[in-house]
Amino acid sequence: MFFIYWGILFSTSCFANLLGLNISSAFNSAVTIYILIPILLIPQLILSGVVVKFDKLNPVIGNTATVPLVGDLMASRWAFEASMVAQYKDNKFEQQFYEYDKVMADADYKKIYFIPALETRLDFARLNHRNPDSVIHAKVAADLKLLQDEIQEELNFVGKTDFTSIDKFTPERFDSAAYDEIQNFLNALKRFYVIRYNKADESKDKVISEMTRTPELEKEFEASRNHYQNEAITELVKNTVESNRIIEKDGKLIQKIFPIYKNPDPDHMVDFNAQFYMPAKHFLNKNIDTYFFNLGVIWAMTLILMITLYFEVLRKIVDGLGNISNPIPKRM
Repeated sequence: MFFIYWGILFSTSCFANLLGLNISSAFNSAVTIYILIPILLIPQLILSGVVVKFDKLNPVIGNTATVPLVGDLMASRWAFEASMVAQYKDNKFEQQFYEYDKVMADADYKKIYFIPALETRLDFARLNHRNPDSVIHAKVAADLKLLQDEIQEELNFVGKTDFTSIDKFTPERFDSAAYDEIQNFLNALKRFYVIRYNKADESKDKVISEMTRTPELEKEFEASRNHYQNEAITELVKNTVESNRIIEKDGKLIQKIFPIYKNPDPDHMVDFNAQFYMPAKHFLNKNIDTYFFNLGVIWAMTLILMITLYFEVLRKIVDGLGNISNPIPKRM
């Protein structure tokens, strides 16, 4: 882990040095520079994801599903996320179990939160799809569209091809036969994830049993776990303190718990925006490990600062603003 942390700190220090050089080149007064230091540092601290959670920010600047733009502009956000994800996922102890834990976390989320959320919307549609009230009709239509999209993704994942009601997710075409088939599919899907969880759990237990087959090996195992695991980091990257573990946003169900085990779900080929603490970022149709992607972002910011320093962009902006005449007339 030494070189992982060294890479983060070195990259962040290079960014900080270039930022400081840009400020020094733009202002002649040392007092002005001293005043600017806390103005630059405080946003880096508050919007790094440490002090304030991004989904708790004001909705105008915040985002309940992903990291908001105001957070993406902070180098501290990229550095902190890289360090937390790498510390949890890439330490010698967790590396042995991460893939098992990932399968179990995904199955846990699907059977405990995701499928019940779909069943709630399905029941609402069954009870209200003939309701003439325009508000309720719109709610039923939105719920059925969400069900259609989410079930289609699950069909693609499990490889099921005999689901015949995929075209009945509208209030006009929805009926009791469609309800029964959808409910049966959700029941089968829940059993699928229960089996998937149990298989991963059994495989993990076998690995642990092999690693602790003697008292000496068991002591080594416990010592390794105590050395590498950190409860505070685990709580952060799993987001287990979040009360809303699944939310609906823009017609989709968004997973809030276990971000450290989530796969990217991009909208387009350069959509790298993702939930905080996810293990990989999507860019140019590739999933890039969060550590390397975040370091790349920090160095891209540093490169921009190198260019602005070379061409004295900030100084020219400050001088240009200083040359603008005051539009407010002076009092006599």
